[in-house]
Amino acid sequence: MNIRQLETFHWIAELGTFSAAADRLSTSQANVSARIRELESELGVLLFDRIGRQVHLTVKGRELLSHARRVVTEAARLRLAAGKPQVLQGVIRIGMGEVIAAQSLVAIMDEVKHHFPAAEIEFDVDLNAHLLRKLERGAVDIAVIGGPVDAPGIHLSPIGEVRLAWMCAPSLAPRNGVMTPKEAACLPIMCLPRESRLHAVMSQWFAQADEVARSVSYCNSLATLLAAARAGVALCLMPVDIALDDVDKGQLLLMEPEPALPGLSFHVATRGAGVDPAVPVLAGLVAKAARQPVVAPAAVTRQGLQLVRG
Repeated sequence: MNIRQLETFHWIAELGTFSAAADRLSTSQANVSARIRELESELGVLLFDRIGRQVHLTVKGRELLSHARRVVTEAARLRLAAGKPQVLQGVIRIGMGEVIAAQSLVAIMDEVKHHFPAAEIEFDVDLNAHLLRKLERGAVDIAVIGGPVDAPGIHLSPIGEVRLAWMCAPSLAPRNGVMTPKEAACLPIMCLPRESRLHAVMSQWFAQADEVARSVSYCNSLATLLAAARAGVALCLMPVDIALDDVDKGQLLLMEPEPALPGLSFHVATRGAGVDPAVPVLAGLVAKAARQPVVAPAAVTRQGLQLVRG
């Protein structure tokens, strides 16, 4: 009996299939099957009922799972207590939305690699709802998601807000530099997909003024939205910070929203029932690198931008 066998037992029980556990452990399905056969042979019991591709814990398997989890948890704590960065050598899967990826992906990678240089990092850029499902089934270890979120079993640590503003080329901008829902509704708009938090903020802003945007196109890339805004083909709602260089160069104008736009709050999310003590350590590093300032909606104006930058 060894730790790899017990870790494999845990992840099959957690994720429901041998193939999912193999992906999580960065090994082959054949290796996973072999470990379970060896463990079952040594213990003299069947741990799983195989029904097609799905597996279910036997009665004895459910009884032994809590013991296996304790051993796996203590082993992971022992590795951390060793205080050696090279101890964490596995794959770390971090999920995040497009907004945070555009602003903080490099900083997160630098922070994690500084503390765990031998670790491999896999970033998964996706929508909030998809990231939550991936977190729940163990496909990602940590997720940076927009809030508010009602997800039982998920632990959330707030990291602040991303400031939002309307951006467009000078050719589309109102002369007074103010963007109202009525004015914005008449312009071509490009936005992140309907499932995104950015789209939810935009829809609420229009709805509160009883306005409906006449022409909205969708794209899942903020870089492409920026390019469309620069080209003068669309008005875009986006995080202020990623457009500052374009604003400085005069390629984009930051429109003062009237009424003000709320900030987009973000959280670092982990599974509440997770057994790996390395995850809270990693989540703290991600939170440190991705932390955002909390900015009142009124500060996201042309004048407020200068104050924030100065």
